[in-house]
Amino acid sequence: MTTLTTAVVLALAASAVEAQPASKLDATTFVVLGEGLAAGMANFGLSQTVQAKSFPAQMAQQMQTAFPQPLVQGPGIGIVLGYPSLPVRVPTYRQTRVRIFPAQTNPNDEHPTLFVFNLAVPGMTVTDSIQRRPSLPLIQKDGQQTTLNLILGFPALILSKQVPLWTQLEYGEAMFPTLALVELGYYEALEAAVYQDPTRLPDPASFGTAYGAIVQGLSSLQAQVVVCTIPDPMDTALFTSPEAAAHLLRVPVSTLISEYNLKTDDLLTRNALYAIGNQAIRKQPQPLAAGSVMSASLASQISGRLNALNAQINAIAGRSGAVVYDLHALFHRVRVAGIAAGGRILTADYLGGFYTLDGIYPGTTGHALLANEVLALLNSTYGGSFPAVDVNTVMSHDPVVQYRAAGSEAGVERGRN
Repeated sequence: MTTLTTAVVLALAASAVEAQPASKLDATTFVVLGEGLAAGMANFGLSQTVQAKSFPAQMAQQMQTAFPQPLVQGPGIGIVLGYPSLPVRVPTYRQTRVRIFPAQTNPNDEHPTLFVFNLAVPGMTVTDSIQRRPSLPLIQKDGQQTTLNLILGFPALILSKQVPLWTQLEYGEAMFPTLALVELGYYEALEAAVYQDPTRLPDPASFGTAYGAIVQGLSSLQAQVVVCTIPDPMDTALFTSPEAAAHLLRVPVSTLISEYNLKTDDLLTRNALYAIGNQAIRKQPQPLAAGSVMSASLASQISGRLNALNAQINAIAGRSGAVVYDLHALFHRVRVAGIAAGGRILTADYLGGFYTLDGIYPGTTGHALLANEVLALLNSTYGGSFPAVDVNTVMSHDPVVQYRAAGSEAGVERGRN
């Protein structure tokens, strides 16, 4: 073989190697670390109805892999950002056991699932993931600790004292995942936005240290790790421009601006929409409560700090070989142009079809669209062939897409910048 021929063969071989996926994906043990979004929280609470349609659960179904979840009886559990904390009552009205367990074989034989794979806990922060663990008693005055106990500490807290009580990261590591998905940081962003305090977002360096420990811990087990960037709350239905609010409330935007002393680039909170709507019904405009309006300057500060955290996530993924799903970009795309589903355009407007009534978390159709994007990323990265979720079927059972904003035509809402 001549030198030229050898060089050509080697070049072709090298290009063929480069064209191959990084490695074959094994989805046998799919474990999720996250907060309310990955848990499936919607409409101000977490319950079995929404858990079953969370984007990780829909992904697991398409990947045909087991995905036991810590199912919760309705009306659910979870802290609702933007409202005063309520006393912890477990069980609450209509609940009996709170945690429920699907029958495995005999319909009358329900028993606790020893382990769960969806470890997402509403209100979980990145620091919590590596530090906070279940603790006795099972039900506490601290609502966040109670939620964590019910998801990560059950049934361990009611068994022998010799059973370990794991943090979220330790629990994930103990499952020896083959595929791990990390969706963390959104709760910190939501807190900063709801309380209009950019300093509630963690320092990028400390955030990077904690987030890096999570990714490193999972990667060290030879798991394929997928990390999600953090969505910007300004892209959600938690905030509404005066123009969009006027369209929703069916009032002239000039009237809205003058009656509430708004600037055109201000953002009205979800709670402000409720207050204005109630005042409009009574025809008694009153000053809005403190924190009802976010200035454009403050919104920009929060978004800028959030971008620094996403830069940390991308850098950590680059060093560790984790795959990045740009969740931040998806939420921004929905805000700017909407997203097509079943012949409609779902938008980030309040009642626009993508977000539930809390304005923070997507409905089941939004979760299906998110699941399809992550599945497509896995297929392209690892050469897989996971089928997409049938969005039309999901939409037919999703009340969120039936929301109608005032003035909508043929159920199609328009996206807003």
